[in-house]
Amino acid sequence: MPTEFHVIRQGQKLLVGIGLDNAVLDFVTTCHLLVEALRVLEEPHQGLVSCQLGSFGIYSVTLNLHQDDSVSIYVDGPAFASARNESVGIWLQKEKLHGILAEALKETTAD
Repeated sequence: MPTEFHVIRQGQKLLVGIGLDNAVLDFVTTCHLLVEALRVLEEPHQGLVSCQLGSFGIYSVTLNLHQDDSVSIYVDGPAFASARNESVGIWLQKEKLHGILAEALKETTAD
């Protein structure tokens, strides 16, 4: 699963684009949220662990670490019915996402 990424800075905001074989996700984030996401990826965990990764328009983008150490990123859309939202998600390898976020953070602090 080749993964590409691109980062564009606009003031304090960062647009991170992640491209997979069959999916693309662009979301807005900050250096603070990237640092927090890296911390969550590096810490041992049991069960589902989530943290805010950024936003897609008015909707939250959430990083999820699952019990089996798999990683997903979800855009949590508007509520549709009780206990159900519109959403979209992508799955990545944990190490690959860690590398993308670390490189994105490095690129933003290089200037």
